[in-house]
Amino acid sequence: MSKKDGKLKNFVLTIILLVLLFIVFIILGGDKLLKSAGKHIEGAGKQAEELKKDIEQKATVIEKKAENVKKVLKEGEKPGEKK
Repeated sequence: MSKKDGKLKNFVLTIILLVLLFIVFIILGGDKLLKSAGKHIEGAGKQAEELKKDIEQKATVIEKKAENVKKVLKEGEKPGEKK
């Protein structure tokens, strides 16, 4: 029975520790920390959107160039020619 009592005791002590840490976090101004973290994440999201648009534009340009190269290669080949 002592093994089960030890596990229960550790569980209860862990819960108490988490509650105390939560209370200290609130007292020390955790809301300001959370707000600043939210703003930081929002800024990173905006940067990611800008990078995504830039990459998509570059990808379309490269895709068009690749299509042009394929056309040139197809036109350059004539039936019956061997390389």
